[in-house]
Amino acid sequence: MTKLIIAIDAGASGGYAIGTLPYTSLRLANWTGEADFLDELEGLQSADLPLEAWLEEVPPYVGRKIPASASFKLGKNYGFIMGAIQGRGIPLNLVRPAEWQRGLTGVRQRKGGDKKRCLRDHAFRLYPATDRKITLKTADAVLVFHYARTKTKTG
Repeated sequence: MTKLIIAIDAGASGGYAIGTLPYTSLRLANWTGEADFLDELEGLQSADLPLEAWLEEVPPYVGRKIPASASFKLGKNYGFIMGAIQGRGIPLNLVRPAEWQRGLTGVRQRKGGDKKRCLRDHAFRLYPATDRKITLKTADAVLVFHYARTKTKTG
């Protein structure tokens, strides 16, 4: 049975990946706002396929180098996304970054933009098709989707 998966990076400069299981396609979108995300969920639910969401879990403390304003925006997005998904009755899976990054070589020792580029490179390696453009904004969502592929059973 085919299933739709939406994998989400809740950051204000994040994005989401929408794919099928068994895997046949993957569509990427940058986070553009709450209204667009609600429209996306409505469209996915009208596809008449089982839908499941995988959301990168946001830690309660993001570090000293992250300004409070950025942490607030991240928490706001995260809460909105969780509420939108749960309010529509879509099954939601939360996944910590350490979980979906496990097994991706060279990630743990990197920081900041260097880490984001390393994650993007892994996403390109795993999903090399040229019909979609993996960016720094969508790479985490692609890798969360990949993690969901390994954890989700399709009947």
